[in-house]
Amino acid sequence: MTHPNPHMAEPGTAERAARWAVVVFLLLASVTLAFGLGYGVKDLSDGGSSSTQSDLRPAANAVDDPLDSELLNEIISVLEEHYVDRGELDPEALKQAAIDGIIQSLNDRETSYISPEQLRQFQFDSGSSYEGIGATVSDRTGEIQIVAPYRDSPAEKAGIKAGDVILEVEGESTEGWTADQAVERIRGPKGTAVSLTVRHVDGSSEALTVTRGEIPLESVFREPILEVLAGESGTELVDREGNPATDIAYVNISRFRENTLEELRQKAGDIEAQGYRGLILDLRSNPGGYLLPTVQVADEFLNQGAIITEVDASGRQQTTSARPGGILTKIPVVILMDEGSASGAEVLAAAIRDNGRGTIVGTRSFGKGTVNIPVELTACNDPDGCGALYVSVGRWLTPAGEQIEGLGITPDVELPMTSDQYIDEGDLQLFEAIDILRGNQ
Repeated sequence: MTHPNPHMAEPGTAERAARWAVVVFLLLASVTLAFGLGYGVKDLSDGGSSSTQSDLRPAANAVDDPLDSELLNEIISVLEEHYVDRGELDPEALKQAAIDGIIQSLNDRETSYISPEQLRQFQFDSGSSYEGIGATVSDRTGEIQIVAPYRDSPAEKAGIKAGDVILEVEGESTEGWTADQAVERIRGPKGTAVSLTVRHVDGSSEALTVTRGEIPLESVFREPILEVLAGESGTELVDREGNPATDIAYVNISRFRENTLEELRQKAGDIEAQGYRGLILDLRSNPGGYLLPTVQVADEFLNQGAIITEVDASGRQQTTSARPGGILTKIPVVILMDEGSASGAEVLAAAIRDNGRGTIVGTRSFGKGTVNIPVELTACNDPDGCGALYVSVGRWLTPAGEQIEGLGITPDVELPMTSDQYIDEGDLQLFEAIDILRGNQ
């Protein structure tokens, strides 16, 4: 996810170890949201538009009713009249159960229902900042777990670490909560406080008060996201021997936002002119983002060739190709990827690799290869609104014609890394990238 300030105070060795254990082992859930950020940037979507897609709604005069709504209404009427515990029936719960059943029957982890409250809370944009605590949350494990706090964020300053589990919010247990519910409760205006009880990776619990702030959403960094040698190298890029790797350039892209291309050009536009031997492109734990900046960034690495192919619901294919003139089209590239690399990160990695521009090192990526859009729902006659459906409308194929969804991208050099290995030996994946670029492999 995004790290607002790359010039962070270096954490202690124990903290780094806890963070890395999660970075290595934690698969991002299909609903992975920055607090206060919103659905428009959680997955690879069509671009920066904040509008819903009204052209995808059924016609108002449609007569086909495959769900037989009258039958559903009759079932509810029978329950209300005859069910032994009819006094405990909750109409909202029944409605939600019906919605959940429909979505679950699709067997598509990326399509989801967004409630009216969530629709009001979340904004479908990727602005330059947001107000919240500055962390990413996942419910994949059945608990509300921190994937990573942003650099120099209120969450990090309060002592929240990657892998922590949020047990309570304002004294209320999070047991049974979804990631969406946690986001709703924890986000809020800057300057306000939220009380959290967290269980750290070491098993200890702690009550914390976090003052929300304005979180700048940067996405491109020239410093390693992980200290290369734990407790020794700081923000410096070093090799296996601990020597400065001044012959190698490094770029981390944390996710793809509307301003990612501009950031990349500003921060990495001089790399090829500096005479580096090669470039390490670190996409580890990058959960994706918008399609347009993903394609734009890929175009900076390619003078020609396919970037991505979309297959729509009718089976039609449309391929987006690179144009000449990128800022990083000549320098050799090694991409770092892990289980948390998803969506746009997978598109970029495959585009560079399949076009012969780079090598991928790390572990198989997450496997998020659908294009999703929010479609606002209008047929419920509820003054508070009907919510929206976040629906998969297409799938992506790599330039080599391989499906990403559910499969991920297999690295050229498979290199898992445990927390113990990181603590004892350093960032082995990054060392491997340096060795490849130096011709030592």
